Amino acid sequence: MKVKSKLLAALSSLVDHAIAPRAAMADRSILTDIEAAVARCTDKHDVPVNEECVHEILFRVSNAPGSITFLSRRISSRLDATRDSTVALKTLVLLHRLLRGGDRYFEQDLQNMWSCGELRVDLSWCSADKGHLHSFLLSYSLFLEERLGWIINQAGLLEPIRPPQSAFRSHKEEAAEWLLYRLSKSQILLDRIMDCLPSNPSFSSQVMQSAFNIILRESFRVYDGFSDGMEIVVSSYPELDKSTKSLALDVLNKALTQTPSLHDFYENCKRSFCWKSLDYPHVRIITAAQVSSIEQKLPAGSHCPPSTSSGDKEATETSKQHQQDAAVKEAEFGLHDARNILFSQKFETTISTVWVEFDEEDSQNSSFSLGGVDDCLTGASDDVLTEVDGSWQGREATR
Repeated sequence: MKVKSKLLAALSSLVDHAIAPRAAMADRSILTDIEAAVARCTDKHDVPVNEECVHEILFRVSNAPGSITFLSRRISSRLDATRDSTVALKTLVLLHRLLRGGDRYFEQDLQNMWSCGELRVDLSWCSADKGHLHSFLLSYSLFLEERLGWIINQAGLLEPIRPPQSAFRSHKEEAAEWLLYRLSKSQILLDRIMDCLPSNPSFSSQVMQSAFNIILRESFRVYDGFSDGMEIVVSSYPELDKSTKSLALDVLNKALTQTPSLHDFYENCKRSFCWKSLDYPHVRIITAAQVSSIEQKLPAGSHCPPSTSSGDKEATETSKQHQQDAAVKEAEFGLHDARNILFSQKFETTISTVWVEFDEEDSQNSSFSLGGVDDCLTGASDDVLTEVDGSWQGREATR
């Protein structure tokens, strides 16, 4: 028996020695293919990132556990080594596409690489040059740093990574705080998106146009989720506790200045030939009068301290000006509700007694969704740029 066991151990050792070199060669081959694909995606030519190379990278990484570390290091070294603006921009676009195109496990692994420092987006060398391309590079890198803190959930909606939950809070309190957290993170991401607007779109490179197209389409989903979340906050405001009301007012006060800026941002984009045909959302501008009507419901002393006597006159004049501006904006957007509710449009449901027969194609393309506090926010469809007859079009990429 001892001889037999020794023979089996020797045979097993021989098999391991024969298989190990082949496995190592296979791993090296996959890593070489990933490196080559990254190099093809990030060349110096002013053309959008090759989508076939992006899918090849996703396929190679999914079939080689642990290769995500190698990929992250290659992207980081590419950004660290290059001083070519086109190469740097295409590397950022590649990272953005991988973040949007991979499955949930790939997305989480890439975010883990960012958290541990294996993935770096350092473009500090661009700050020395004030050109419009370098300015866009810096803004795009800051956007991606914030974007790495978001995930695409199982419903295909874009949402920020959930922070640690407290074990001593009720489900209702956690749901309210989670909604306000998502609204706050949406405001930060929208600020990053607005900073990415090219200073001179008519002279933008093809890579810059394709990159901003992806950013712009993503902003539509973020704002739609933000708008839906604001409606829930306003309608449920009387039911919030004291601390949660203060958080809600912080979001409202931020929206007071952000929504006009976002409206102007979309108007500027519409004037550009590159993005004029996109389906822009209607931005509902929040006015000071609307915020004040909600803020008056907060108990005294729980949010902001009262103004000093020396500034009472100035505060009164500012309040009057805000009321005048609110009246003008409400007249412009048709918000004549005397209660000054943020989103006064009412929706009615009518039950029809008429049977309607749908075609098979229509039934396949139709969708149905239910909204609530926990799934009211941002969704991001994976829009991918393709080149067809010299024009850039967006297409939805399946998750």
